[in-house]
Amino acid sequence: MKKIDVIIPIYKAHDTIKFTLSSIGMQRVVDYQTYLIVDGEEQGSYEYLKEQFDIEIMYMSKNGGPGVARQYGLDNTQVPLISFIDADDTYISSISLYQQQLAFKQKTIAMVSTSFAEEYKDHTLKIKEKDMIWMHGKMYRRAFIDKYDIRFNETRANEDVGFNTQCQCYANKQEDIRLSRNITYLWQWRDDSIVRSNNQSYIYNESIKGYVINKIYAFTRVLDQRDINDDIKYLIITGLMALYEKHLVVKKQLPKKLYLMNKWSKKYYKELYLLVDKVYIQHYESNILKQTELNTVIKYDEYIKWKKALA
Repeated sequence: MKKIDVIIPIYKAHDTIKFTLSSIGMQRVVDYQTYLIVDGEEQGSYEYLKEQFDIEIMYMSKNGGPGVARQYGLDNTQVPLISFIDADDTYISSISLYQQQLAFKQKTIAMVSTSFAEEYKDHTLKIKEKDMIWMHGKMYRRAFIDKYDIRFNETRANEDVGFNTQCQCYANKQEDIRLSRNITYLWQWRDDSIVRSNNQSYIYNESIKGYVINKIYAFTRVLDQRDINDDIKYLIITGLMALYEKHLVVKKQLPKKLYLMNKWSKKYYKELYLLVDKVYIQHYESNILKQTELNTVIKYDEYIKWKKALA
């Protein structure tokens, strides 16, 4: 039985998928199976790849976006470890999967986040370490995902952060997250990619919106599914407050034509402070809240001011 499922959501990626599959094919570990999850394209449209690559292909009847495709892959595979790669990216070396898999020799590891390289238009690379937003360079223990019913949201932007935030909330000493400086993944530059095209307006509009929506999605699922302890309360409250502070900073820095936050912020940021109410007011204990990501001590009166600002 294989030990790793490599899941690739794919939609109209005929020009790039062979590079992705070639980078998987050169991996020195042999106990993996590669799955293409075709997101709403014609049945049989990728079968030609089987002549060159050892892959399984699943076809979804409707286009749902990468999060839906990844979830479909999760629901229809079963081996112990899972790694995701996009259909226009590559693993950075022949030992990438090995480096991701290595930490799972410890039974207490639930997720590994390795570093990845982001390519820019001038072909320079920037190394991203300790990332908990993207799926890039990560591997997950299926038993952990199944135990807490961690799932992707059905949005089309930044569903990665919703999934990873749930993992962060559920992680504990017996089910830990390992951050690795090993670089295993290359996020390739493409002028015509959704994220980078149109002067990167996607990043400043849909991506930021998706980030907020998926943070709310993750925190809501965690709050609804378990009795939260003090550590979870602290993580959620500081996460929500940092999220709003980030909103203020970004909104101030970006020109309005690139930043459409004002069209939808009222709805989603109202949800933010309702979530904080659920945790902070109903479960308030002064010893829970220490230092936030903004290095300020959260006092009750400061929280009230913050809530009024949201309103």
